[in-house]
Amino acid sequence: MILAIDAGNSRIKWRIINDGQQIAQGAQSTAKLLEGEALSLSETQSIIEIRLASVAGDEVVDSLKKQLSSQLSVPIRFAKVSATMGELRCAYEDPETLGIDRWLAIAAAYHKYSQPLMVVDSGSAITVDIIGPGGQHIGGYILPGLTLMHDALWRNTSDVRVVGSGTEELWVPGKNTQQAVNKGCLLAAASAIESLASQFPVRIVLTGGDAKIISQAINLDADNHSNLVLDGLVLDGIELQDC
Repeated sequence: MILAIDAGNSRIKWRIINDGQQIAQGAQSTAKLLEGEALSLSETQSIIEIRLASVAGDEVVDSLKKQLSSQLSVPIRFAKVSATMGELRCAYEDPETLGIDRWLAIAAAYHKYSQPLMVVDSGSAITVDIIGPGGQHIGGYILPGLTLMHDALWRNTSDVRVVGSGTEELWVPGKNTQQAVNKGCLLAAASAIESLASQFPVRIVLTGGDAKIISQAINLDADNHSNLVLDGLVLDGIELQDC
């Protein structure tokens, strides 16, 4: 069995896979991990390998390595971006400067569909990557995520404090500050995605923590997958490096 871990800035997500089938999964906040809270892993006895993708920084990686090494005597391998993976070809001149989360998401999406795609990962940031014919990654875009937009307004505007998603009747103007900010942030994200979709008329694939909210806001057909990063981590052909 493989333990796949996606360590993000806000959340740590994990999944245990056996012969392509999910055995268990879980998630917790990255902050809790740094406070010393261990991952609530199950079915650990048959795990033979740990695969880790992280955009969360060295402190988070060190905490994970320390915990996992004390629990399991198995190899821990980091996923790396490569210039190619089968048909898929990275657009970046220096592939290692592409975020591993973006690479795994587009690798998983292309593995599922094998056609031109727009892959939208909605987390702390919203990333949009375009895959052209024959698996050529054309490049991408990075926008602030919904929470980041909310927090920026909160930090820089003393009278603004917002919660919630604002998906209800997006085009109806907000009747209070909370509604106005929620709708405005979501409208900005949805409009950006719709604008890109008009330039790149390909199949749209959504993933990430805010994918459901985004899917309700855009006036586009899209496929929604809960965590393409974890899907990509267990693919054959992903470049892995022992830690």
